[in-house]
Amino acid sequence: MIIHQFRPITGGAELQAERLSGKLAELGHSVEVLTRLWDDSAPEEVINGVKVIRVPFTLAYLGVGKQVLETFQYLIEHRSKYDIFHAHQGFGHAMVAVIVARCFGKRSIIKMACAGDYGDLSVLSSLSGGKNALSILRKADIIIAVSREVEAELIQNGFSPDQVRLIPNGVDTTFFDRKEQVSVREKFRFIFIGRRHPQKGIDIALQALVQLKDQGMSEKIEMKLYGRDSEGHDYRRVADELGISDLVEFLPFSDDIYNVYQNASGFILPSRGEGLSNSLLEAMSMRLPVIATRVSGTVDVIENELDGILISPDAPEELACAMMKLMNDQELAVRLGRNAREKVCQKFSLDVISRKYSELYHELYS
Repeated sequence: MIIHQFRPITGGAELQAERLSGKLAELGHSVEVLTRLWDDSAPEEVINGVKVIRVPFTLAYLGVGKQVLETFQYLIEHRSKYDIFHAHQGFGHAMVAVIVARCFGKRSIIKMACAGDYGDLSVLSSLSGGKNALSILRKADIIIAVSREVEAELIQNGFSPDQVRLIPNGVDTTFFDRKEQVSVREKFRFIFIGRRHPQKGIDIALQALVQLKDQGMSEKIEMKLYGRDSEGHDYRRVADELGISDLVEFLPFSDDIYNVYQNASGFILPSRGEGLSNSLLEAMSMRLPVIATRVSGTVDVIENELDGILISPDAPEELACAMMKLMNDQELAVRLGRNAREKVCQKFSLDVISRKYSELYHELYS
């Protein structure tokens, strides 16, 4: 597996690569992860039975020139170790992997992370030489789409329907399972987990909180936002200016993520664009009632009012209304959470998803 960054970086793509590689190792596949070396990481280590190799150069991601040449050189020199190059995200490192695979009789898989303005194809097309890179990616053996929108976008951009496979992200439903029922707290605690970036709609969450405060709900609600700040986006200052600093807390990613979910009352994901959110699947697996926007990936998971509540993007008034609905109807909150758990166990468990990848690997070498 080739991925631009990996542990100690733990974003959505990184977590999926880590969890999937570990499950594939359990299924008997010999898996290695190739990634970039960071100052606080080891050149080699084993994580969940998977060898992680960190190289002292930046893998060809959005860059060109030296990054591309160094990535080419490494894959060519070590090609005899691998049968399949499995790239996470469709950027420069995936392009290099496809070329090396075709030159030396290997197989290549590219997993596309997102659609729309924030998606792989949109970002790639905006770069110098993006059209040429796209033509190279079309020569991969298999392209993985994590959602129906990603699948449709790939086909619209000239990828063969036979080449594209729809395989969503997966969640460890054994680990992410609530030990106790969602507790009735003095304050209804909504959580968000992810980068604090405009893509994730943090500003929408804060505006919704203002509306709830104006409706006299200050004593009944609290919001905790777990994640990393994005450069140029000071949402703490925004909260101060909106007069809601006493209702919202900005926290780093937690090492004890299980108890973050365990101690929450509900989960929000007001994104403007998604691939297929890990935190959404985790929250649903933990039986939390979830509120999320109608965007790529999310609409493949949630059926409105059955196992979650769907709202429009950029609609703080809809978010506030949905939050109020959960706060005022405990029976609804419990029912949505129960149905959410059933949904992810049936369709999005890591065991189910890893078997699909295992079958795909065997198919490529049948």
